[in-house]
Parts: sequence; C-alpha cells; structure tokens
Amino acid sequence: MKNWTLRQRILASFAVVVAIMLLMVVISYTRLLRVEHSTQRVSEDAMPGTYALTTVRSAWTDSILLTQVLVGLSDGKPYDEARRQEFRVIHDALIERIALYERTVNDSRDKEILGRFKQQAAEYDALLGQVLQLYTTDRDGARRLLLERLEPMWEDGRKTLNQLISLNKEIADAAAADIVSEVATAKAIMLISLLLAIVAAAVCGLLLMRAITEPVRQVVKGLQVMGSGDFTTRLAMERNDEFAVIETGFNGMAEELKGLVSQAQRSAIQVTTSVTEIAATSKQQQATATETAATTTEIGATSREIAATSRDLVRTMTEVSSAAEQTSTLAGSGQLGLARMEETMHHVMGAAELVNAKLAILNERAGNINQVVTTIVKVADQTNLLSLNAAIEAEKAGEYGRGFAVVATEVRRLADQTAVATYDIEQMVREIQSAVSAGVMGMDKFSEEVRRGISEVGQVGEQLSQIIQQVQALAPRVQMVNEGMQAQATGAEQINQALVQLGEATGQTVESLRQASFAIDELNLVANGLRNGVSRFKV
Repeated sequence: MKNWTLRQRILASFAVVVAIMLLMVVISYTRLLRVEHSTQRVSEDAMPGTYALTTVRSAWTDSILLTQVLVGLSDGKPYDEARRQEFRVIHDALIERIALYERTVNDSRDKEILGRFKQQAAEYDALLGQVLQLYTTDRDGARRLLLERLEPMWEDGRKTLNQLISLNKEIADAAAADIVSEVATAKAIMLISLLLAIVAAAVCGLLLMRAITEPVRQVVKGLQVMGSGDFTTRLAMERNDEFAVIETGFNGMAEELKGLVSQAQRSAIQVTTSVTEIAATSKQQQATATETAATTTEIGATSREIAATSRDLVRTMTEVSSAAEQTSTLAGSGQLGLARMEETMHHVMGAAELVNAKLAILNERAGNINQVVTTIVKVADQTNLLSLNAAIEAEKAGEYGRGFAVVATEVRRLADQTAVATYDIEQMVREIQSAVSAGVMGMDKFSEEVRRGISEVGQVGEQLSQIIQQVQALAPRVQMVNEGMQAQATGAEQINQALVQLGEATGQTVESLRQASFAIDELNLVANGLRNGVSRFKV
C-alpha cells in the first residue's frame, strides 16, 4: 500500500464507503418491498373491503327498516307501486354492493363467510317477498311472519356481516403491524450501515491524512526557507506518488526564481536612474498646465455671464409669446362660447313661444272643463230635485214606499256630494286659468329679455373678433424676436460648454500630472526598495 498513489488511495476509500452504502440500500430496498406489499394489502384488500361491507350493511339495514315501517309500524299503508320501487332499489343496491365487495376478496376465510352471507341474503330476499305478498291480503299475518322469521333471519345476516368486518379489520391490523415491524427493521439496518460508513470514512481519512501531511510538511518547510531569501534549498522526498511531481515542480520553480532574482537585481539599478529623469520632466509639464487652467477659468466666467443674460432674455420673450398665444386662445374660446350662447338663446326664444302656445291651449281646455262642470252642477241640481220628489211620493206610499225612500235619500246625498265636488273643481279650474294667464305674461317678458340678450351678444362677438385679429398679428413678430434670442442663447451656451470642457480637460491634465508626479515619487521609492530588497536574496 506504500506504493499506492494518492488517487488510488482516495478511490479505495470512496469504494469502501460506497460499498457499505450500497449494502445499506439493498437491504433497505428489500424491507421497503415488504412494506409495499403490506401497504397493497391494506389499500387493495382491507380498506376497499371494509368500505364495501359498510355499504352492504347500510343496504341490509335499509331493507329491514323499510319493511318494519311498512308492515310493522304503519296503520294500513298500501303496498303500492312506489313502495315496490323502493324495495327494488334497495334489493338492487344490496346485490351491487355484495358484488363490489366480492371483487376485493382474496382470503379463503373471507370467501367462505361471504358465501354464507350470500345464501342468507337469498333466503332473506325470498322470505321478504312472501311477507310483502302476504301484506296485501293479511296484514296481521305479515306482521307475525316479520317478527317470527324475517327479523331473526336479518339478525343472522347482520352477524355474518359483522364477522366479515372483523375479519377485514384483522387483515388491516396485521398489515399495519407488518409495516411497523419492517420500518423499524429498516431503521435499525440504516443506522448500523450509517455507523459503519462513518467508521470506514474516519479510518480511510486518517490513513489519507498520514499519507498527505508529511510530504506537505516538507514542502512548507522548503517554502519557508525560500521565503527567508535562500533560493539554494531543494526538496528530496523520494516518493512515487503525486508528491514526486510536486517535488520536481518545486525544484524547477526554485531554479527559475533564482534566475529571476538575479535579473531583478540588475534591473533595479536601471529603473532608479530612469525614474529620476522622468520626475524632472513631469514637474515642468505640471507648471505649464496650471497656467493654462487659470486662463481658461477666467474666460469661462465671462462666457457664463453672457449665457446667463441670453437665457434671461429668452425666458422673457417666451413668456411674452406664451401670453400672446393664451390671449388669442382665450379670445377664440370666448367667441365660440358667445356663438353657442346666441344659438342657445334663439332656441330658448323658440321654446318660450312654444310654451305660450301650449299655455293658450291649456287655457282653452280649462274653459271647456269649466263648461262641463257647469253642466254637472245643473245635472246634480235636477237629480237633487228629483230625489226630493221621489221621497215625497215614497212618504205618500207609506210602508210600500219605504225602500224607495231610502234609495231617494241616498241619491240626494250623492247629488249633494257631486255638487260639492264640482264646486271644488270649478275653483281649481279658475286657479289654473289665473296661473296660465300669469305664465303667459311672464313668458312674454322672458322673450323680450332674450331678444335684448341676443343683441348684446352680437356686439360682444364683434369686439372679440377685433381683439383676436390684433393678437394674431402680434404673434409672428414676438416669435421672430424669440427665435433670435434663442439662437444667441444657444451660441453663448455652446461657447460656455466648450470652455467648461476645456477647463475640465486642463484640470484633468493638471491632476494627471500631479498624480503622475506622486506616482513617480512612489515609483522612485519602490525602485529603491526593490534594489534594497533584491540585494538580500542569496543566489
């Protein structure tokens, strides 16, 4: 094993750990297959069987309950077609649910008990038919047959169903116990395998650490010697693994560093001389750039004053132009509004004339109503007079005319009410005529005011037209002045930007020269440090 490479040792360590893990996986997979088998027993046998038996017991109970309600508890309810249909539905449901459970049966005991229950169900169904048939002719006999034979037979079937349910519960409990046992065994196996894998990984890691730390210690020691400035040291580990390649590379690197340091010692002297010359030239360029920056700053201040004045003038002319445009726009809007107002007033005037015409018609209709009311008053007076005459004649007739007297009295009362109502209507009609007359006078005054307003609106429209023409004539002149000032402001701004850029460039040049001077000073220090540093190396 001493002649193994690090790669072989690492692969062997991984192989041991992987083998232990694979063994754990195989054993766990076997246990999981058993758990899966037990789970299938629960999901495909016990649970569907229990559900199907529950539905069978429900149908079994519905059958006896319906029979008891019809035969044992009812007082003369007929066994009609609706009842027959209910029993047929329950019978079909029972047969269907027994078949559903039979499809889930796999155990021999389960099949035996199910066969016994099917026989009991057939006997129960035949006896139920006899009870129902007897109920149509002899209800007392049907009740005795129900109590003496049908209910005990149903109880036997219920007990058989309970046996089936208990058997399915035993199967489910056994499968659940198997699942718990297999899971516990799988946990124990996985824990043992994990502990073995940890122990194997620890042992392999310790062996790898011993195979790596000693060569690494020798390499670190050689690097520390080289770090102290001695490039004459070399490694001699005498190994056949990957550290042999590291040994060859380390010794080659030491030779290369030895040559590099020798060359650096020679170059350090040349760098120191060149840096001194560059520093003198950089100081001269820095003085020239500082003078240029001061001149550019003065020119830039003057240019900014010109640009500021131009911007103020442009802003003022823009405000004047905007005010002129707003004035023109507002005047145009006012003119359109006046035109719409004039049109609206014409419509209002036409509507007022239409209202006058409608009021005249309303006045005429009120007069017609007044005539009708007068006629109704006359009819009421005549009716009242006739009812009075009828009452007098009824009094003359004595007992024979008493009923007619009551009718005459009622007619006279209605005639009085009609007279009062027609009087109220007459007063209302007169009030309407007065209101209509006042409305006609008001609409005449309103029409006159509208005509006067139309005339005034026309005069205002002509004045606004003159204002719009004058403002529109002023706008092109203001625009020309504004364009000229904008061109002047743009030129001044461009000059200012150019001077700013020139000032920035000059400032950057000064800063660059200053930084270059600092860099040269630092380079000089570095060159001196380099010369002093490389002089301590042993080559």
